[in-house]
Amino acid sequence: MLARDRICQMCKKAEATEADHYPLDRRTLVVMGLDPDDPEHGRGLCHTCHSRHTAATNPGGWYRHAPW
Repeated sequence: MLARDRICQMCKKAEATEADHYPLDRRTLVVMGLDPDDPEHGRGLCHTCHSRHTAATNPGGWYRHAPW
C-alpha cells in the first residue's frame, strides 16, 4: 500500500507512513472472508491522519480488548 500511496490519502500533504484498512476495518474483512492484507482493502496515511482516523472509528483501540 505504501508503495502505491506515497502521499497520505486523507490530508494529501504528508508522506504516507502507515497502512490503513479502508473502507472496511480488518475485523470486518476477516468476518467477510476477505484477505485483510490485500492492498485493495487499504490506503496509505501519514501518522497524524492514521491516529486521528483510528481514534474516531475505533475508540479505545487494542487496549479495550486486552485480556487482562
